[in-house]
Amino acid sequence: MIRGFYTAASGMMLQRRHMDVITNNLANAETTGFRRQQLVSHSFDDVLARRIGDIDDANVIGIRRFMNAPPVGPMTLGTQVDQLFLNFEEGRLEGTELSTDLAIVGDAFFVVQTEDGERFTRAGAFRLDDLGYIVDAGGHFLLGEGGPIMVGYLDFTVNREGVVRVGDEIIDTIRTVSFEDNNSLRQQGYNLFLSLEPPLPAANQNQIIQGFLESSNVDIGREMVDMLTIFRVYEANQRMLTMIDETVGMAVNEIGRVR
Repeated sequence: MIRGFYTAASGMMLQRRHMDVITNNLANAETTGFRRQQLVSHSFDDVLARRIGDIDDANVIGIRRFMNAPPVGPMTLGTQVDQLFLNFEEGRLEGTELSTDLAIVGDAFFVVQTEDGERFTRAGAFRLDDLGYIVDAGGHFLLGEGGPIMVGYLDFTVNREGVVRVGDEIIDTIRTVSFEDNNSLRQQGYNLFLSLEPPLPAANQNQIIQGFLESSNVDIGREMVDMLTIFRVYEANQRMLTMIDETVGMAVNEIGRVR
């Protein structure tokens, strides 16, 4: 019976983690290039509950007594978080008509230079810094095949292959990369990703669209439905915890009372 406290409590803590993830998704529903998070969980291994007191053989003691007891049935030990999974489905494209806004169509990432090394992003809301370099919202340089891309203060164009031109002059080609397994990516600040494996050159079918931004892939309606489901599950675990507490209290105060 006491084990039920831990089972119900682990379920409540898991639903709280689920709620934190959904809250973060909703808060970033309007964040350019944001990737929806999903919490993956599983239950602990079940144990076989046995009626130890049903054995009358006085010679069967200790572990032998437990193993030879008639079974009652399986009992779960609660739930635990497995991993935080990132959903890399593409978001919809939204037109902005700004030359510094770029969007990738396909499974690829922009590469930016940070103080800690190269990082990867789908957020194409770039701007020009004081020196005319293309940078992201955090001031990190957008990298081309030749390094940081400087276009000055002149109008520039980017074709679907990522070639950057100022007038008729080719400045550079925007570098895009892909990964064998996107699950190797880890989120960091400024909507950037850190990779646990080396990147690969992006496939030719990926395209860069100038004047567009990729929205987040968060479905607000789905998140609200999941939030209501989590609330009901949390409420059920809470009621179970209260029932177990009342049962234990009755066992201590009523059944165990010496009269």
